[in-house]
Amino acid sequence: MKNEKPEQDLTALWQQQPVSEIDLSDVTRRLKHQQRLQRWYIVSDFTGFLIGLGMLIYSWEKLPLYLALVLCGVMVCGGVFTGFVIWLRRHAVLASFEDTSHYRETLKKQYLSNQRIARITMHSAWSSELILLVIWGIAAVVGDLSWQSFVDKGGVATFIIISVLMAGFGYWAYKREQKFKREYTQLVSQEQNDLFS
Repeated sequence: MKNEKPEQDLTALWQQQPVSEIDLSDVTRRLKHQQRLQRWYIVSDFTGFLIGLGMLIYSWEKLPLYLALVLCGVMVCGGVFTGFVIWLRRHAVLASFEDTSHYRETLKKQYLSNQRIARITMHSAWSSELILLVIWGIAAVVGDLSWQSFVDKGGVATFIIISVLMAGFGYWAYKREQKFKREYTQLVSQEQNDLFS
Protein backbone atom coordinates (compact mmCIF):
# COMPACT_ATOMS: atom_id res chain seq x y z
CA MET A 1 0.00 0.00 0.00
CA LYS A 2 2.77 2.43 0.85
CA ASN A 3 4.47 1.82 -2.51
CA GLU A 4 1.37 2.65 -4.59
CA LYS A 5 1.22 6.29 -3.48
CA PRO A 6 4.64 7.37 -4.89
CA GLU A 7 3.93 5.57 -8.16
CA GLN A 8 0.60 7.34 -8.52
CA ASP A 9 2.24 10.69 -7.75
CA LEU A 10 4.93 10.01 -10.32
CA THR A 11 2.36 8.98 -12.93
CA ALA A 12 0.31 12.10 -12.24
CA LEU A 13 3.42 14.26 -12.48
CA TRP A 14 4.38 12.58 -15.76
CA GLN A 15 0.94 13.21 -17.23
CA GLN A 16 1.14 16.90 -16.30
CA GLN A 17 4.39 17.54 -18.19
CA PRO A 18 4.00 19.98 -21.08
CA VAL A 19 4.44 18.45 -24.50
CA SER A 20 6.21 20.41 -27.21
CA GLU A 21 4.33 20.16 -30.46
CA ILE A 22 6.35 19.56 -33.61
CA ASP A 23 5.52 22.12 -36.24
CA LEU A 24 4.71 19.45 -38.77
CA SER A 25 3.28 21.92 -41.27
CA ASP A 26 6.59 23.83 -41.35
CA VAL A 27 8.64 20.65 -41.76
CA THR A 28 6.27 19.43 -44.48
CA ARG A 29 6.45 22.77 -46.30
CA ARG A 30 10.26 22.78 -46.15
CA LEU A 31 10.49 19.18 -47.35
CA LYS A 32 8.12 19.81 -50.27
CA HIS A 33 10.12 22.92 -51.17
CA GLN A 34 13.33 20.87 -51.11
CA GLN A 35 11.68 18.21 -53.26
CA ARG A 36 10.71 20.75 -55.94
CA LEU A 37 14.16 22.36 -55.86
CA GLN A 38 16.02 19.06 -56.03
CA ARG A 39 13.92 17.88 -58.98
CA TRP A 40 14.64 21.13 -60.81
CA TYR A 41 18.36 20.80 -60.01
CA ILE A 42 18.45 17.23 -61.34
CA VAL A 43 16.92 18.36 -64.62
CA SER A 44 19.39 21.26 -64.74
CA ASP A 45 22.42 19.06 -63.92
CA PHE A 46 21.49 16.44 -66.47
CA THR A 47 20.70 19.03 -69.16
CA GLY A 48 24.04 20.77 -68.60
CA PHE A 49 25.89 17.48 -68.95
CA LEU A 50 24.00 16.60 -72.15
CA ILE A 51 24.72 20.04 -73.65
CA GLY A 52 28.44 19.61 -72.94
CA LEU A 53 28.41 16.12 -74.43
CA GLY A 54 26.53 17.37 -77.49
CA MET A 55 29.02 20.19 -78.03
CA LEU A 56 31.91 17.73 -77.77
CA ILE A 57 30.34 15.36 -80.28
CA TYR A 58 29.44 18.22 -82.64
CA SER A 59 32.96 19.66 -82.68
CA TRP A 60 34.83 16.33 -82.47
CA GLU A 61 36.28 16.42 -86.00
CA LYS A 62 37.40 20.04 -85.68
CA LEU A 63 39.35 19.45 -82.46
CA PRO A 64 43.01 18.50 -82.27
CA LEU A 65 43.52 15.00 -80.84
CA TYR A 66 45.02 16.17 -77.52
CA LEU A 67 42.12 18.58 -76.94
CA ALA A 68 39.54 15.92 -77.82
CA LEU A 69 41.17 13.52 -75.33
CA VAL A 70 41.36 16.16 -72.58
CA LEU A 71 37.73 17.10 -73.15
CA CYS A 72 36.73 13.42 -73.09
CA GLY A 73 38.43 13.16 -69.70
CA VAL A 74 36.59 16.26 -68.54
CA MET A 75 33.29 14.79 -69.74
CA VAL A 76 33.94 11.48 -67.95
CA CYS A 77 34.69 13.40 -64.74
CA GLY A 78 31.63 15.56 -65.40
CA GLY A 79 29.46 12.47 -65.84
CA VAL A 80 30.70 10.99 -62.57
CA PHE A 81 30.20 14.35 -60.85
CA THR A 82 26.67 14.69 -62.25
CA GLY A 83 25.78 11.15 -61.19
CA PHE A 84 27.13 11.72 -57.68
CA VAL A 85 25.26 15.00 -57.27
CA ILE A 86 22.03 13.41 -58.51
CA TRP A 87 22.57 10.58 -56.02
CA LEU A 88 23.00 13.16 -53.22
CA ARG A 89 19.68 14.74 -54.16
CA ARG A 90 17.79 11.47 -53.69
CA HIS A 91 16.50 12.08 -50.14
CA ALA A 92 14.17 14.93 -51.03
CA VAL A 93 13.39 13.72 -54.55
CA LEU A 94 12.24 10.29 -53.39
CA ALA A 95 10.46 11.52 -50.26
CA SER A 96 6.98 10.12 -49.86
CA PHE A 97 4.41 12.17 -48.05
CA GLU A 98 2.43 9.25 -46.70
CA ASP A 99 4.24 8.74 -43.38
CA THR A 100 4.80 11.96 -41.44
CA SER A 101 7.17 10.31 -38.97
CA HIS A 102 10.01 10.40 -41.49
CA TYR A 103 9.67 14.02 -42.64
CA ARG A 104 12.23 15.46 -40.25
CA GLU A 105 14.76 12.66 -40.82
CA THR A 106 14.42 13.04 -44.59
CA LEU A 107 14.89 16.79 -44.35
CA LYS A 108 17.98 16.35 -42.14
CA LYS A 109 19.51 13.89 -44.61
CA GLN A 110 18.83 16.26 -47.50
CA TYR A 111 20.39 19.20 -45.64
CA LEU A 112 23.53 17.11 -45.08
CA SER A 113 23.56 16.19 -48.77
CA ASN A 114 23.05 19.85 -49.70
CA GLN A 115 26.12 20.72 -47.63
CA ARG A 116 28.16 18.17 -49.58
CA ILE A 117 26.82 19.44 -52.91
CA ALA A 118 27.69 23.03 -51.97
CA ARG A 119 31.20 21.98 -50.85
CA ILE A 120 31.77 20.07 -54.10
CA THR A 121 30.45 23.02 -56.10
CA MET A 122 32.79 25.37 -54.26
CA HIS A 123 35.78 23.18 -55.15
CA SER A 124 34.61 22.79 -58.74
CA ALA A 125 34.87 26.58 -59.10
CA TRP A 126 38.65 26.67 -58.65
CA SER A 127 39.26 23.28 -60.27
CA SER A 128 37.50 24.36 -63.48
CA GLU A 129 39.95 27.26 -63.74
CA LEU A 130 42.81 24.83 -63.22
CA ILE A 131 41.46 22.59 -65.99
CA LEU A 132 41.23 25.60 -68.30
CA LEU A 133 44.86 26.49 -67.55
CA VAL A 134 45.92 22.89 -68.21
CA ILE A 135 44.13 22.90 -71.57
CA TRP A 136 45.76 26.20 -72.56
CA GLY A 137 49.12 24.93 -71.29
CA ILE A 138 48.88 21.75 -73.36
CA ALA A 139 47.91 23.83 -76.40
CA ALA A 140 50.99 26.00 -75.84
CA VAL A 141 53.32 23.01 -75.41
CA VAL A 142 51.95 21.32 -78.54
CA GLY A 143 52.38 24.55 -80.47
CA ASP A 144 48.74 25.27 -81.25
CA LEU A 145 48.71 28.37 -79.07
CA SER A 146 51.41 31.02 -78.85
CA TRP A 147 51.41 33.77 -76.26
CA GLN A 148 50.76 36.41 -78.91
CA SER A 149 47.77 34.58 -80.39
CA PHE A 150 46.52 33.94 -76.84
CA VAL A 151 46.61 37.67 -76.11
CA ASP A 152 45.22 38.62 -79.54
CA LYS A 153 42.27 36.24 -79.21
CA GLY A 154 41.35 37.67 -75.80
CA GLY A 155 42.69 34.79 -73.72
CA VAL A 156 43.92 37.01 -70.89
CA ALA A 157 40.64 38.92 -70.69
CA THR A 158 38.72 35.64 -70.90
CA PHE A 159 40.76 34.16 -68.07
CA ILE A 160 40.25 37.24 -65.89
CA ILE A 161 36.50 37.24 -66.52
CA ILE A 162 36.24 33.50 -65.84
CA SER A 163 38.34 33.91 -62.67
CA VAL A 164 36.05 36.62 -61.34
CA LEU A 165 32.94 34.62 -62.20
CA MET A 166 34.32 31.44 -60.64
CA ALA A 167 35.39 33.33 -57.50
CA GLY A 168 31.83 34.62 -57.17
CA PHE A 169 30.48 31.14 -57.87
CA GLY A 170 32.77 29.65 -55.21
CA TYR A 171 31.73 32.29 -52.67
CA TRP A 172 28.06 31.63 -53.45
CA ALA A 173 28.61 27.88 -52.93
CA TYR A 174 30.42 28.57 -49.64
CA LYS A 175 27.50 30.68 -48.41
CA ARG A 176 25.06 27.93 -49.39
CA GLU A 177 27.09 25.37 -47.46
CA GLN A 178 26.92 27.62 -44.39
CA LYS A 179 23.17 28.10 -44.87
CA PHE A 180 22.51 24.36 -44.99
CA LYS A 181 24.71 23.82 -41.92
CA ARG A 182 22.58 26.37 -40.04
CA GLU A 183 19.33 24.80 -41.21
CA TYR A 184 20.54 21.33 -40.24
CA THR A 185 21.68 22.55 -36.82
CA GLN A 186 18.37 24.34 -36.30
CA LEU A 187 16.44 21.18 -37.18
CA VAL A 188 18.56 19.05 -34.83
CA SER A 189 18.22 21.53 -31.96
CA GLN A 190 14.46 21.73 -32.53
CA GLU A 191 14.35 17.95 -32.40
CA GLN A 192 16.33 17.88 -29.15
CA ASN A 193 14.09 20.55 -27.63
CA ASP A 194 11.06 18.48 -28.58
CA LEU A 195 12.58 15.40 -26.93
CA PHE A 196 13.65 17.10 -23.70
CA SER A 197 10.81 19.57 -23.21
